[in-house]
Amino acid sequence: MASPATPKSKLSFRLNQLKNFMKIFMKSKRAMVGVFILAGFAVIALGAPLFTQLSPYDRYVSGDFAYPVWWKYLTGNPESYNENFELVANPGFKTLATLQPSQWDFYVQDTNVVDLVWNGSLGSEKSGPGCAEIVYERPDMVPRGEVIANLSKTFNFPSTRAPKRFEGTITLKLQGIETLTNIRINTFITLESNRTNVWVLYQTNSSDWAVPKPRIDSYDADLRRYISGDITVDSAKAIFTQAGNYTLGIEVAFLDEKTSPAYAAVYIDDLNLKLYGNSFGWLGTNHEGRDVFSQLLYGARISLFVGLLSAIISVVFGLVIGIVSGYVGGIVDDVTMRLTDALLVIPGLPLLLVLVAVLGSSIWNLIMVIGLLGWMGFARTVRSQTLSLKERPFIEAAKAAGAGTTHIVTTHILPNVMTLVYVSLALSVPSAILSEAALSYLGLFDPLVISWGRMLYDVQSNQGIDKPWWIVPPGVSIALISLSFILLGYALDEVLNPKLRQRK
Repeated sequence: MASPATPKSKLSFRLNQLKNFMKIFMKSKRAMVGVFILAGFAVIALGAPLFTQLSPYDRYVSGDFAYPVWWKYLTGNPESYNENFELVANPGFKTLATLQPSQWDFYVQDTNVVDLVWNGSLGSEKSGPGCAEIVYERPDMVPRGEVIANLSKTFNFPSTRAPKRFEGTITLKLQGIETLTNIRINTFITLESNRTNVWVLYQTNSSDWAVPKPRIDSYDADLRRYISGDITVDSAKAIFTQAGNYTLGIEVAFLDEKTSPAYAAVYIDDLNLKLYGNSFGWLGTNHEGRDVFSQLLYGARISLFVGLLSAIISVVFGLVIGIVSGYVGGIVDDVTMRLTDALLVIPGLPLLLVLVAVLGSSIWNLIMVIGLLGWMGFARTVRSQTLSLKERPFIEAAKAAGAGTTHIVTTHILPNVMTLVYVSLALSVPSAILSEAALSYLGLFDPLVISWGRMLYDVQSNQGIDKPWWIVPPGVSIALISLSFILLGYALDEVLNPKLRQRK
C-alpha cells in the first residue's frame, strides 16, 4: 500500500505545478503584453502619491481649463501661456528679514511722524506671531492733514495673456485711530502708471483682525463690479493687460486734523497675491481647476478596485450557483436556471441604472450591483461542466466508497472547474470596469471618489470635448486596462485548456 502524501511532498508538488504553469504562461505573447499593461497600471494606482503631491479633489490648484505645460510648445506662441505665480511663498511677516527693503518697498510722505516697524508679538490667527506695523506718532499739537504711506512689492508678469484668476490676501488690525480724524486703507495693483484699486477701507474704529470684504478675487462678482462696474468683465483681464512689471501694494492714508497729540498703528499681515495660470501640469486642469493628471492616477485605483472586486463577487456567486444547480439537480436546478434565464433576458445597463438610482451611487453599491448582475453566464457554464463531471467514473467511485456530497464537491468537482474560474475572473474584470465607467458617465457616480468614468462625465457635462488632454487619457486608460485583462483571459484559456494549447 502506498504511503500517504506528506505536507512537504504536497507543497513540492504544488510548487512544481506552479513552475510548469509559469513556463508555459510566459511563452504566451498575449500573456506578457497583458501582464506588462496591468503591472503598469498597478504601479500607477499604488504609487499615485509618489507621482504627484496634489490631491485629485483639490479645487483650483491652477486656473480652470488650464492647458498642459507642454501644449504651449505645440502652438508656436509660448509667451501667451502663464503658470501659477505667488508673490510671497510663505505669507506673513514672521521674521524681521521678511520686512527688509530687499523684500518690500516702503514709502512715506513725512518720516517725522510715520515709520514702518516689525512687531514680533502680534499676528493674525492664520499665520501666527509676526506682522508689519505702520506707526503714526505726532507728540505736538500741530495736525499734519493727510499723510500717506505705501508698503509694496514689484514682480514681473511675462505673459501677453492675462492669468485665469487672481486672489489677494491681507489681514489688518487698527489701534488708536480715535486720535485721528480717519484712516483710509487702499490695496492696489499697478502696471507702471496704470493703477487699479482692488480694495478700499474707510475705518474709524476697529480692534480686531479683519479681512477684505468683498474678497480680493477676480471671480468675485462684487470685485468685478467695483473694478469695472460690470460683473461680466473679467477682473484679471482688466488688470493684467500686457506683460510687464506689476506692483502689489497697500496704501495707508492717515487723516490728521485734530489739534491734540496723535498715536495710531496699522498692523498688516498675510499680504500676498496669487495668480492662477492658464497652463499647469502634465494634463492641465478641469472646469474646477482640479489637476487632471492626479485624477488620472487616483482614478486607476477606483477602476481597478471596482473591476476586481465586482468580478470576484460575480465569479464566486456564479460558481456557487452553477455547482449547486448542476450537482443537486431536480427542483433546485429548475428554480436557479429559470432565475438565471430571467436575469439574462433583462437588458443589463437599464437594470444597472435603475438599481443604482434606487440604492444610491456609493462606490460599495456600484460594486455590489455590478457584481450581483454579472454571474449568470458563468453560472450556466459551471453548471454544464458540473453535469458532465458528476457522471464521470471517479465520481461514481467516490460515491461507492461512501464519500458525502460536501467531500465530492470540494475534492472532485471544485478543482476540476477552477480553470473556468481563472479565465472567467480575468474576462469579467473588463466588463465590470466598463459598467462602472458607463454608470459614472451617465452621472451615477460616487461623489466622494474620482474614477475614469467620472472624469469622462465631467468632460461631456462641462464642455470639455475639445480638450484632448482631458478626454483622451481616461478613455485610453479604460481601453488599455480592459485589453490587459482580455489578453490575460485568453492566455489563461490557452494554457489551461488542453484543446487550445499549442503542441510543439
